[in-house]
Amino acid sequence: MRYLVRTLPLSLALACSSGSGPSTDTDSPDGGSDTDVAGGGGDGGGGGQADFTVTGRAPGAGSLRMRHAVDGPRTVSHVMAVDPSGGAAERVLAPVGADGTFTLALRAGRPYVLVFVDDSAVGVDMVVGVFHAETLDTIATLEPGSALDLGDVAVDAGAASTPLDYDTLLSDLGLDPALALTLGAVDDLSLRYANPDIDADGEIDLLQGHTFGLDFHVRATLRVGPGGASLRVSDLLDAFPAGDGPTVATPDFGLTSIYALYPSTFDATSYVDMSAMPPVLAAGATFTATQTDGSTPSAPTSFSGLGFGDTRGWGPDYDLARGVELPGSSGSPATLVFGLGATRTSLTFSNVVTRTRATFTDQGTLMPFVRLDTTDGVITGVSWVWKQRLNADIWVDASADEIALLVSDSGAFVDFHVLPAWDHEIGVSLGQAPTGSLLLTDPLVHLSNVSASDLTTLTASQVCGMAVSYDDKLGLRVFAGGADPDPGVSCW
Repeated sequence: MRYLVRTLPLSLALACSSGSGPSTDTDSPDGGSDTDVAGGGGDGGGGGQADFTVTGRAPGAGSLRMRHAVDGPRTVSHVMAVDPSGGAAERVLAPVGADGTFTLALRAGRPYVLVFVDDSAVGVDMVVGVFHAETLDTIATLEPGSALDLGDVAVDAGAASTPLDYDTLLSDLGLDPALALTLGAVDDLSLRYANPDIDADGEIDLLQGHTFGLDFHVRATLRVGPGGASLRVSDLLDAFPAGDGPTVATPDFGLTSIYALYPSTFDATSYVDMSAMPPVLAAGATFTATQTDGSTPSAPTSFSGLGFGDTRGWGPDYDLARGVELPGSSGSPATLVFGLGATRTSLTFSNVVTRTRATFTDQGTLMPFVRLDTTDGVITGVSWVWKQRLNADIWVDASADEIALLVSDSGAFVDFHVLPAWDHEIGVSLGQAPTGSLLLTDPLVHLSNVSASDLTTLTASQVCGMAVSYDDKLGLRVFAGGADPDPGVSCW
């Protein structure tokens, strides 16, 4: 499958398949991150649509609620909530009152990791505790207007907990236990934002207006059965990929990139030398990955960079098809440090917990299955159904609540490249609806260098590239569900 970078209003950026080289993204998909920030209590946050309130009482220096702390007395000065969505993680900061109380104004429909912060420390040492409950590393509700009182929060060896029992916590959140289990199975990645002082200058990043991100772009070829041939455009004519059986659609995950993101005003230097093959770091940039248990993670197979708006970023690529795995996927959290040579700054993301290639492939993956609807052989529209991979043998329909909680508000995008040239494109927004259909003549379909008359003769033999992508709400940009052109069809 050939991938691409595009700058259409739909802004779908696609990347390399497992068999190709590293990607260079030059524009960010709007299909990922909303730009309005939830209003935060006290010092943090910005104007937004806060409709979910979290309150509680944090442990403080000398408090009995800190009696289990292993690092000695710590002061909790702030509580930070981070929405780890890709593209623009949003942080909300609440100061802790003299009596230990705090209030966070958040948004429904978004998972948040909660961090208890000591602003007298530096860097990752600011982290006093990170909230956990059973398998959940985040809290979330789908009910606007919800309020959650965590009560007296306790911290033990860096883990923060509520005296509420788990069933009461879910009830107060209005979260179905099965949905909470689904979220808890995949929300480990949110922990990468536990560090309030990523640039280690002794100040909470949010209070300085410093916005640092860490996004993961994962790419997969969709195959016809395990180890089968790549799905072709003609395979989707009036048919969805198979959800079970010997030809069950099987995502073959390959190139995955980890990007540190920051404003160009912070550092506009290009840190990846794309003239080398594979691309390497330049301009004094450094990257290190260590794991808590002392084990050695896989080395990157290459490096790549990206840019969108006033945001710049770069990072390591791991071609999972070559047998490497992501740092933090072995069960031991990783710490990733990105050294910026020009500014002599290190960006440190601690507690990075990822997934192995096998778990990406076989467990919990969400994906929109796409069907190309035809009339007399002409492609007239696109239909979709959101699916979740139950195991290696079967996909099940994803529920509206699962999609709302895990998929970005923009949903997914399908992008077609059609003859005679690669820049002749058709972009279709699928949205968050569990199922749906859209005619290619719909005003919501974006055409670039394609006319209405061209659509009347659009057949599989005209499609020289097709890809599907979406952002989840935990930091993954997933490029999967597309199809290769039919044999002999090429725009190159």
